[in-house]
Amino acid sequence: MDLSSVEEAPYILKSELDIEAVSEAANNAVQSGEVAVVLMAGGQGTRLEHPGPKGTFSFDGVSLFELQARQILSFKNAQDELKVHWYIMTSDINHEETLVFFKEHNYFAVPVENIHFFKQEHFPPLTKEGKLMLTAKNDIMLTPNGNGGIFSSLKNSGMIEQMEAQGVKHVFMNNVDNVVVKVLDPALVGLHVSENNDITSKSITPKSGESVGRLAVMNGNKGVVEYMELPAGSEDKFTNANIGIHMYSMDFLNKAAAGEMPYHLALKKLEHLDDDLNIVKEEVLKFEKFYFDAFKYAAKHNTLQVGRTGEFHRSKIKRGMTV
Repeated sequence: MDLSSVEEAPYILKSELDIEAVSEAANNAVQSGEVAVVLMAGGQGTRLEHPGPKGTFSFDGVSLFELQARQILSFKNAQDELKVHWYIMTSDINHEETLVFFKEHNYFAVPVENIHFFKQEHFPPLTKEGKLMLTAKNDIMLTPNGNGGIFSSLKNSGMIEQMEAQGVKHVFMNNVDNVVVKVLDPALVGLHVSENNDITSKSITPKSGESVGRLAVMNGNKGVVEYMELPAGSEDKFTNANIGIHMYSMDFLNKAAAGEMPYHLALKKLEHLDDDLNIVKEEVLKFEKFYFDAFKYAAKHNTLQVGRTGEFHRSKIKRGMTV
């Protein structure tokens, strides 16, 4: 990548905030029902050696879903009412399992009317020869279209329309991977609503050589430079690591859902039927959208940089780990 057109994204440090003021702004917005939570949970726990949806991975008897639910419940008001609605993106590979898990656990005490499930959209992978593939059930294979599909999935499932009808103005969005995420962090929410931003991102300072994307400005547009795209030796020039935690305005969500987003090619090993109808697991061409490609549709985007401890722990979860 030519770094001549890439600049560090501007950011504000948490220590520079008037915490009392932004916390009050956050609380007012949350308690008035203006803030919803969207969780990206469309994956399986394969990397964690867990047979099921990633959000059902548990340690000390507490699942990743329950960790998030507990935080959402902490925003009940004095009348024991919860104004926060929780939107959970699943996929074809884990939707039914996720619904059963929530039902078996009584929705973790979150009022069922406050939880909304919707499916991620899908796109067909291809063989290296450019052919469609069949599953073991003789269906044309489809796979989730990447985290960038979140915007059109929200729109096409009717979730954005529902949010707007409920008076939601801002959305807190994160991935189920981060086990120490601060759901509805008052500092992030308060900064976002106080500035009336389209996007407010949370970042950390990366460790030297850490393989995490960097928030940056490329040719005038904010986005994320993936770690593998940075020339060797340039990684430490960009000190604003993307940790996948963002606040979005409803206006931005509508623009992102309607806007064009490119597909990125990835090589993945997937099971499918070969020409002789035998089940094989081979490297194929998978196409995915990245959510940060939509950042160009934001008119106003700020970033809050926080300390790593208690903010970011990407799921290199080991069995027996405690939180």
